[in-house]
Amino acid sequence: MKKLMILGILSMFIFYSCSTSNSVALDRSSQRDVRGTWNLDRVSYSENMVKVKAFDEYDAQCLKNSVWYFIANNNKGNFTLQGGNTCPALTQNFTWYIDKQNMLVLKLLNEGDRARKVTTGTTYLYEILSENEFKLSQVISGVTITYHFSKLASGKLK
Repeated sequence: MKKLMILGILSMFIFYSCSTSNSVALDRSSQRDVRGTWNLDRVSYSENMVKVKAFDEYDAQCLKNSVWYFIANNNKGNFTLQGGNTCPALTQNFTWYIDKQNMLVLKLLNEGDRARKVTTGTTYLYEILSENEFKLSQVISGVTITYHFSKLASGKLK
């Protein structure tokens, strides 16, 4: 009986020490810094580009002058495209987080989507420039695309 108990405890120890965790190490400080309402002022490229699809859906230039709202306490938000030319006018919901490697992960949510069920997203390098500016960068086909944001309003509760 004693051997069986020791074997059981040893088995549980091995099982728990080898199990993987689905949790991501979040950077809560950066998430608090980005909360609020932001304007995406400009989109720049490391090389001349004709067209790049952001989120595999929108021409990256369509995001210029879009308004983004980041909610830090539940990691949700949305952005609004202004529309015009070939760009749609719409509001897109998303879920997001910033990990300890300063990567912002953003997943688009369609009507009725539950954030946990959405398994694909886009990863950006997050860089804070000041309390009123930040940028996101990503590499697509060897070209770095940088999205420059400026703060419109704070998301802090009063």
